[in-house]
Amino acid sequence: MTKVDAAKLPEGYPRKVWTEGDGSRLGVTAQEGGCSRASVEIGEQSTDKVVLTLVETSPATEQMCTMDIRYPVFTVNLNAPLAQRPVILDYQQRKV
Repeated sequence: MTKVDAAKLPEGYPRKVWTEGDGSRLGVTAQEGGCSRASVEIGEQSTDKVVLTLVETSPATEQMCTMDIRYPVFTVNLNAPLAQRPVILDYQQRKV
């Protein structure tokens, strides 16, 4: 695996990234809990880097939620094998 830059992730957030197959499939572990749901978006993929945005979506209105933490696994398909490109993990919180 090439370099992973996880500096934008919250403290304690998983930093596990891997490739599958010929390297054109990228896997990542996210974090969600209670009423929040995790998802992953490809923010950018160029010849220099791949940026994955880990999104945690929560309800816009306050509600009772459990206090559990889950670590769902996601995979995304790249346009080309990762090769030596670094993977940059970005993070966003959203309300719906």
